[in-house]
Amino acid sequence: MKRRPVPIHETGYICASLAMVSGFLETYTYLLKGGVFANAQTGNFALLGMAIAHGDVKKVFTYLIPMCFYVVGIAMTVTMPRLLDENKLLRWDTVFVALEIGLLFVVGCLPKSVPFTVSTVTVAFICAMQYNTFKRTNNITKLCLIALHFLAYIPTKEHQSLKDSLTYMMINGSFLLGAVIGTLCARWLGDRAVWVCCGVLVPVLLSLIFGKREVESELLAEERQELAVEERALEEEQRELQEEDK
Repeated sequence: MKRRPVPIHETGYICASLAMVSGFLETYTYLLKGGVFANAQTGNFALLGMAIAHGDVKKVFTYLIPMCFYVVGIAMTVTMPRLLDENKLLRWDTVFVALEIGLLFVVGCLPKSVPFTVSTVTVAFICAMQYNTFKRTNNITKLCLIALHFLAYIPTKEHQSLKDSLTYMMINGSFLLGAVIGTLCARWLGDRAVWVCCGVLVPVLLSLIFGKREVESELLAEERQELAVEERALEEEQRELQEEDK
């Protein structure tokens, strides 16, 4: 049986690169931008609760504002793909990665006089859109999924369970690697460290632009073949019914 081609935005390379960027940005904002998490909004919720308990109004807004922009980023991923689908010229995932590169480059250019909030809300906005655009990397920090899929493989020996376990392991490992690199780059490069993410994302953008058409054409051809088979089966059923009526 011929293996179904994987869409380019779901390939291991793309998922690993995006997970690495997520881990990098997590440490970047936490270490350099006021101790705010870029991706882990549950962590920001905990920090927000601590700030409220201590009556620290400034810190309350430090955590609350990026969280609000995270919600806005999620909303953008719902509306923008619909608008782009209307003209059929551009795909949202490709447009988003280009936008992400541009925004992260701008963040790295901001002078130290600019408040941390400007950087944190921008990065939170980006992380939210990346989270909801590339859904296969949604479960980056859910380590239990690795164990669940692996435990499902042991009694059943289903290769798909083992494959899923290894996939999540790869994504989590990439996230961890990004966090390590982000910590080191933050120490060595300071605010400009975020440009490292741009370097990782440029090949991703090129892959989405030049690799997508070939894979999607294969998927479209397969869908057409499946549709043709279904139509032939339906025609045969109709002929059999007509013969029975006679």
